[in-house]
Order: sequence, then C-alpha cells, then structure tokens
Amino acid sequence: MILKLGYKLSKIHDKLRFSKDKKFIPLVNVLPKWLTPNHITIIRSVGLLIWLPFAIFRPSIAQIFIFIVIYFLDLLDGAMARFKNQVTYFGGFFDHISDKFSNIAVLIVLFGVTGYRFAIFEFFIWWDMATSLLLAIECFSGNKKISYFRTPFEFIVKIILWLVLIYTIGPILF
Repeated sequence: MILKLGYKLSKIHDKLRFSKDKKFIPLVNVLPKWLTPNHITIIRSVGLLIWLPFAIFRPSIAQIFIFIVIYFLDLLDGAMARFKNQVTYFGGFFDHISDKFSNIAVLIVLFGVTGYRFAIFEFFIWWDMATSLLLAIECFSGNKKISYFRTPFEFIVKIILWLVLIYTIGPILF
C-alpha cells in the first residue's frame, strides 16, 4: 500500500514539476551552453555550505532571502536538467541531498529567530538529516524502491510540520 501511494505521489509530483519548469524556459535558453545543471547544483551547495554556519550561529529573519536564492537555483537546475535532457543519476540525488540541507538550514534559522522555543523544529531538523542519509544510501546502493517508501513518509511528515507550525507559531505572528 505504501509503495502504491509512493508511485502516485511521484506521478503527481512529476506533473507539478513540469508545469513549474515551463516558467524557466526563457532563462534556461539564455544560459551559457557550457553551464550544466550539476554546475548550478554545485554552486547552490557551496552557497549553502557558506550559509549553514551563519544559520546555526547567527540566525536572522534576513537569512530567509538566502534561502529564497538557493531555492531559486534549485528550481533552475531541475528545469535546466529536464529541458536540456541533462538529467543524471548522480545529479538527481546530489540535488535532493542539497535540498535537504537547505531545508535544515532554513529550519535552523526559523528555530533561532523564534528564540529556540519550538522543539518541533528540532524534530524536523533531525528528520531531514535522517532522510538525507536515506537518500545517500539510495544513491550509492542504486535501489530506487527506497524512494517510493521514503516519499509518502516525507509527504506526511511535511504536512504535519506545516500544520504544527501554523498552529503553534501562527498565533504569535498574527
């Protein structure tokens, strides 16, 4: 049953991804020919590694802008890979692991700017670290079925995260 749900969520995600990618066609078409999606992922990952210590030791709401830039590069590298037919096995996993670490960094920032009052952030930071490990195992083992089990759990946990965040932090902000 979980495997079936994973397949369905994966198909829905693909449909959403391709409709989102269409917005990036003009930008992808003007990028230099030598620039590959993996280059963009590497640039994004280096930026993330530079940002991560600041997220941990000096969290500020202004750092959300850094997350937005990193997220934009994430959207761009995926669109570029699909439209230029440059999707690679390693690039796909490297991109997903980089995504996890950008999630971890933004969660650390949010945890810090809320005064470390909401322990739920810690749970989701550890969750993203654990799923990063699963992604690495999936990548190096070559077992794609792990993804179909991991996806439904991640989907459910992320929905719970947003519901808990809205319920606990929403009243404070509004």
